[in-house]
Amino acid sequence: MHEAGSISRAADRMACTQAAMSMRLKMLETELGAALFLRGPQGLEPTPRGAELYAKALGVLGAYDEMLSATRTRPARDRVRLGMPDDYALGWLPRALDRVGLERVELEISCDLSAHLMAAVQRSELDLALVTLAARPAQAIATLEVPLHWVRRHGATVDGRLAAYPEGCVFRRAMIAALEAEGAGWTVAVQSGSHAGIFAAVRAGVAVTSVAAGTAPPDLEEVASDAGLPALPRVPVYLVTTPHLRPAARRMAEGLQAVLSEMAV
Repeated sequence: MHEAGSISRAADRMACTQAAMSMRLKMLETELGAALFLRGPQGLEPTPRGAELYAKALGVLGAYDEMLSATRTRPARDRVRLGMPDDYALGWLPRALDRVGLERVELEISCDLSAHLMAAVQRSELDLALVTLAARPAQAIATLEVPLHWVRRHGATVDGRLAAYPEGCVFRRAMIAALEAEGAGWTVAVQSGSHAGIFAAVRAGVAVTSVAAGTAPPDLEEVASDAGLPALPRVPVYLVTTPHLRPAARRMAEGLQAVLSEMAV
């Protein structure tokens, strides 16, 4: 329930009815003599006693995994649930995996908009994620500022037609603010919530967009500063995690931090 955020989602994960899951929670709270969850605007929220019990349960599960690893002929595989936007995954993830390796690790990768990934971390559906948001989230363990670059189809005319993610996207705001600061005209010619939609428009030559350093697709051209577009700012990339990461997830976090440090130069 702590990870699922609701009784119904927890019941789905455990393949039982919601009534049965509610009964299990009530029996446990009765046995412990303390409430473990409260209902909040985002669903179930653990009480201090519930958070303490969850942390101890993770320790027990970790010890159990270590015991199995020591006794099995085939070592147990540690699972890491990682999230990041598509462009970050294409540009940065291969370098992080080269550093970390995947021996004895079962990696689950979720690619989505930063706001959705942040919500998944808050619900403990992901162990860690790379996100770019307007404000630093409380779950961030590292922040690095990465340069933004304009990209276009090779030789395409640059005239302020933008391909952008929906309102709220930090990259979108950065492009518009830079153009307006120079007194340049602009229009969002293509809006899409997907990486594929954005870059289909750029490859067709109907719009330009911006990417973080190290994530530009190789078939597109980074626009030089003298090509009629203003310089773009750096943007924050936050590494956010759930509490009590297991060793494999901690190694992945360290690998991502190392790659981002290289990109931030």
